[in-house]
Amino acid sequence: MSVIAERKRGVVAKTWLLTRKDMTIEARGRETLPAMVAFSFAVTLLLAFSLPPDVVVSSEVELGVGTVPLTDVLAGFLWVTVLFAGLIGFARAFEVERAEGALDPLFLAPVDRAGLFASKAIANFVSLVAMEICLVPLFALLFGVNLGGRWFVFIFVMALVDLGFVMIGTLFSALAAQTRSRELMLPILALPILVPIFIAATELTGDLFAGGGVTTVASRGWFGILVASDIVFAVIGALAFEFAVER
Repeated sequence: MSVIAERKRGVVAKTWLLTRKDMTIEARGRETLPAMVAFSFAVTLLLAFSLPPDVVVSSEVELGVGTVPLTDVLAGFLWVTVLFAGLIGFARAFEVERAEGALDPLFLAPVDRAGLFASKAIANFVSLVAMEICLVPLFALLFGVNLGGRWFVFIFVMALVDLGFVMIGTLFSALAAQTRSRELMLPILALPILVPIFIAATELTGDLFAGGGVTTVASRGWFGILVASDIVFAVIGALAFEFAVER
């Protein structure tokens, strides 16, 4: 039993070292997070000017197929911005190793493949959350979003979305890193799988923007889909990562 416990501690320690390495490189180079923040800010500003100046959150928007609540439109704006800003960051998950010719040594490191996957996923999660911390206040200010006491529910939903997003993005970034057109391959591979997660995110966020609370969110089928997707993709990511990095 002590041998198993010692092995688990060894895996955790190695995973933490790899995670700290990635976060230290980003803190020193500042190449990924600033690009994600700059992109998200630019898109948010452009979208803010796409709406009439006198529109309020409770309004409805006229589309070619009818009218939709503005809350649903704003939720779509937010998550489309997060989606593409996140893909920019994930595309660089293995960039340092690739540029230095260290992909093979990284994949040959004496650490369980699940640990390597976890280290990259944690680093990507931290970058994504840091970007959202910068983005959400600007988004709320420009679009007049005020959730009041529902901010905690919104943060919980965002954390669930980020978890599934990071699992898929990390897995496919490992695949894309071994190709020449990695920036193009990552969206092609990941976007079809991400569809249910971001539809659920948009639906639940639209409910919160419209005044719904924890009961409204928990009663929606989309919440169950989001939780199930996180569990499934976490398991698939950890198991499939070993095959993704084989060359």
